[in-house]
Amino acid sequence: MPKEREIIPVTNDVMFKALFTRNPDLLKSFLVATLHLDSSSITNIKIRNTELTPDYYEGKLTRLDILLEADGKIINIEMQVARKEDYKERALFYWARMYNNELKEGETYDEIGRCICINVLNFTMFECSDYHSSFSVREDTRHELLTDRMQIHFLELPKIEKIKEKFRMENKDILRLWMQLFKAESKEELEMLEAVPVEAIQNGVHVIYDLSKDEQIRERVRQREKAEQDYYSDMAHAKAEGRAETYKELIANWKAQGMTEEEIRKLLPSNFS
Repeated sequence: MPKEREIIPVTNDVMFKALFTRNPDLLKSFLVATLHLDSSSITNIKIRNTELTPDYYEGKLTRLDILLEADGKIINIEMQVARKEDYKERALFYWARMYNNELKEGETYDEIGRCICINVLNFTMFECSDYHSSFSVREDTRHELLTDRMQIHFLELPKIEKIKEKFRMENKDILRLWMQLFKAESKEELEMLEAVPVEAIQNGVHVIYDLSKDEQIRERVRQREKAEQDYYSDMAHAKAEGRAETYKELIANWKAQGMTEEEIRKLLPSNFS
């Protein structure tokens, strides 16, 4: 079993999801900082998937993301800890699937709202110093925006230093403070963030304390970590054994859970046919 921790960091996706789904005011503050919105522009938030789904079943490790509606915008937020070499393509695929799901029977295309994906990454993806990258669809030479329906954001945590001293008033980057809150792993770091004169950050610290003491959350964290261990152990076993029947069982289970042929191929060794 995972070692008990005094503070469960927000990079754990169970904690990440609980932090925002149980506290809409914190979620609103994070969205305002990430999307550069005026606070008054978000008046209604509806979280669609508040539940914590099973972690691992029938050969597939589930995603714990946050799907919500905010004043006509459909927003998906995900914490991604493990490096995925094809994550750019995965992010585009998840956006496309979300956009496709928003077209209801009888509706026209112009009735689809803006679909926004926010990916918080615990690894570096782009070779630049900017920790926040935002992508849309624009013409290559004129840079004319094709549509405002698409936005994909990446927030790279390794590009942010952990907080090492008390807040300085000249620092106005609220999103950077959110990133430092996500990275905090000790009471000392949380205490420094608690001194920040930003109500949402202070409230976030208090919620992390409370959730870290919550036995239900701690058990879900243990289950999640065990599920990840089981998943990667099963994959390693299948590769070590090299048995076709082992792979066929995994493939059947993955297909039953809705994975595409392309997604499945990326999980299989190159010599498997």
